[in-house]
Amino acid sequence: MSGWRWAGAAAAVLAAGAAGALATVWAAGRRLPVEHVSGGGLELAQSPGAVWEVLTDVELFPAWRPDVAHVERLPATAAGRPRWREDGRHGHTVYEVVESEAPHRLVTGIADPDLPYGGTWTFVLSAAGDGCALTVTERGEVYHPLYRGVSHYVTGEGAAVHRFLAALAHRMAG
Repeated sequence: MSGWRWAGAAAAVLAAGAAGALATVWAAGRRLPVEHVSGGGLELAQSPGAVWEVLTDVELFPAWRPDVAHVERLPATAAGRPRWREDGRHGHTVYEVVESEAPHRLVTGIADPDLPYGGTWTFVLSAAGDGCALTVTERGEVYHPLYRGVSHYVTGEGAAVHRFLAALAHRMAG
């Protein structure tokens, strides 16, 4: 068999394997619930007010969150809730503040119904010694079975929260 035939056969086997893997992840994702809850937390040396300032200054997100390249402030909702759009390597997402009780509780939500996912993040800050404790709870929804399977089995449903907390810890330490 010539080199080109071997290459073609290898490509066909790889393509069939990839299609089979995608079909398996899709089928597994269909059996998972659309909704999930994940979260994490950390203790910081700063006061709840100082951490609140970082969490709510969306224009500075690109300076400390590696997954955010650009932020655009959008007009507030009819109810007066702040909105913004984050642009990153996976496209853009529009967010809004759902609840705000400075400096202790902030709930942000995805405000784009056309995405294959949605949900909210709840940030709770409480005094802890000279600093504060922060907990983040994601109440997410992943509508497409393939994305749901990848989120659950490959990347992990709590991965975004943990990446966010790591970036915030680095920002607050600097």
